[in-house]
Amino acid sequence: MLINLAVAIIVARLIGPAAFGVSVLGSSTFAIAEALRELSGGAYLIQQNELTRRQIRTSITASVLVSIVISLVLYLSASRIGVFFSLPEVGHYIRVAALGYLLGPFIFPIFALMSRDMAFGSLAIINTSMASVSGLASIWLAHLGFGYVALAWATVAAAVAGTILCFLLYADRSIYLPSLSEWRGVLGFGAFDSAAALVAAIGEYVPYLVIGRALDATSVGIAQRAVLLSVFPERVILAGVGAIALPVFSRSVRENSDTRALYLNALELISGVHWPCLLLLGALSTPLVRIVLGPQWLEVAPLVRILCLAAVFSFPWALQYPVLVAVGAIRSLPLLVGGQAIMNTAVIALAANHGLSVIAWCLVGVVPLNALIAVAVVRRYLNFCWGDFFAALRKSALLSLISALGPFFLIHMKGGPDGLSIEAGLLGALLSLAGWSIGLVVTRHPLRRELVRGAKVVKRKIDGRML
Repeated sequence: MLINLAVAIIVARLIGPAAFGVSVLGSSTFAIAEALRELSGGAYLIQQNELTRRQIRTSITASVLVSIVISLVLYLSASRIGVFFSLPEVGHYIRVAALGYLLGPFIFPIFALMSRDMAFGSLAIINTSMASVSGLASIWLAHLGFGYVALAWATVAAAVAGTILCFLLYADRSIYLPSLSEWRGVLGFGAFDSAAALVAAIGEYVPYLVIGRALDATSVGIAQRAVLLSVFPERVILAGVGAIALPVFSRSVRENSDTRALYLNALELISGVHWPCLLLLGALSTPLVRIVLGPQWLEVAPLVRILCLAAVFSFPWALQYPVLVAVGAIRSLPLLVGGQAIMNTAVIALAANHGLSVIAWCLVGVVPLNALIAVAVVRRYLNFCWGDFFAALRKSALLSLISALGPFFLIHMKGGPDGLSIEAGLLGALLSLAGWSIGLVVTRHPLRRELVRGAKVVKRKIDGRML
């Protein structure tokens, strides 16, 4: 994710807001299409207690068939999609990116099998390699003047690289033999999983399509940059949570261990990192945008401050999917995620004609409500009370406050967040890190224990190599 973020920042500077907005509209279309591919049952492969060779083959065969159908539909309707947005460039993006989408069945089922086997090292190699290939291709093509289509060709290059690595790192070729013998089980699970993924993708990506229709491509680019910066802690710092959580919770359920305590402890650890980072990000948004995106993107800074306030309440979302899948509540996901997506999309559609700031403030009201709904649904299966939930967050709240004292003092001294220079922003980051370190000790946050344990493991490995 760090690689993806760095690449997106560089490409955004090279091609500008309008061209970047076109690529966002095109990639949003494929994000929704990707959710439809869950019909073939990627999570099904992880969740099954006993996984057979026939189930794996059926899942991969179904993925191939679904991918072919969706790719053809998108390719043939690309021109009409471009007309819908009054941007023919979007249609060209879709026709190119459809080539990479076709290779998905040779990548994502292998990801699921590796996650089931806890082969996170191999997963990291593939993901990092794909991100590196995509990044190098997009930067090189953008530098050559390909504009918005640079990102489309980069997705194709990444898919080719991912396919090759999956073949190399997963030696069992027999899983690719066509079979539909277990189609009832795969599609029965995949229908609910795909529905949940689809409505989640709609909630996340349709807002860009709405903005593109109501405003223009430049507004889409600015909105996407603001969202990307505001979700930086969630998508980068907590990037490994989603990949690890499903197999960990699934194992906990299979072994009848205390999944409730595991969930609450995970929320405490997540909020202990997520909240301080969001407060820092919101406080330093102006100097951060100047450094990262450049002065042509300064309209992003005030939006980031508002969206960081909304994102404070999004921390339970990282766990709602893995927990509900692990406990066998896959049927609850479409309704839950659908309700969240409908609220987000409806609010954005109503506010779209009033500008990006109004949209951002509307999300401050909607995101907390969606988060509480997610926790309420999880409570039905893990049987904890609201007192347990809020008690798990008390130390993180105090830790966040202590970490924010330094940056907020600088903002007060400079007369507001827009008055911070790049040098003041760097000082604010150092003060926040110092405050966070002190807060870990003062609050006795369990995150400190995990960090100390991790440091000891790293030290032992280093000492072992030195010997």
